[in-house]
Amino acid sequence: EFPGSFCVHLPAAMFEDTEKSNGIRWSWNVFPSSRVEAQRLVVPLACMYTPKKEIPGLPALPYEPVHCRTCAAILNPYCRIDFASKMWACPFCLTRNVFPAHYSDISEVNLPAEVFGQYTTIEYVSQQVQPQPPVIIYVVDLCMPPEELTAVRDSILMSINLLPPHFLVGLITFGTIVNVHELAYSECYKSYCFRGNVESTPAKLQEVLQLIPNPAP
Repeated sequence: EFPGSFCVHLPAAMFEDTEKSNGIRWSWNVFPSSRVEAQRLVVPLACMYTPKKEIPGLPALPYEPVHCRTCAAILNPYCRIDFASKMWACPFCLTRNVFPAHYSDISEVNLPAEVFGQYTTIEYVSQQVQPQPPVIIYVVDLCMPPEELTAVRDSILMSINLLPPHFLVGLITFGTIVNVHELAYSECYKSYCFRGNVESTPAKLQEVLQLIPNPAP
């Protein structure tokens, strides 16, 4: 049986090392282990991620990642593995998954790199043709002093200059109004505006942003 919830504790001295090796910083250093604890959080559980961070010794695996069949999470060191039945449990949705055929030799002494504790961040060299380039979306809270907003703007411009040229970039700003900015044309500024006190369904957002083709009349 796999536990119904989990809680990850790290010693204080490991926080900075973990941030350096994974390029992330969490708003909390301990995950809530129940729905009640999650509802009591004063600050929402969130993560700040550094894309394309250079991590020394980061391995690159020459095969496709193994996904959870329910939530699509990737096999990782926090998964519980049943070596006898060749199954693994997703720590996010608790779904039990069967290992693919090429993992048939997995055992306590023969583990794939992606489940090693020191490889909480790992890269895969995909053999599949990528349908589109990576997309980076900047989401900016406008409710801050002007000098802080200027600093945020400068940081965003600096990070954009560090991105590979084939990356796609998007910008969303929010305050009382949420603005989804269209950056394709510098000659004509355009943004889609949504009122913060009006709830929009995913289908409506897709229609307004023209992410899906309009149905034929």
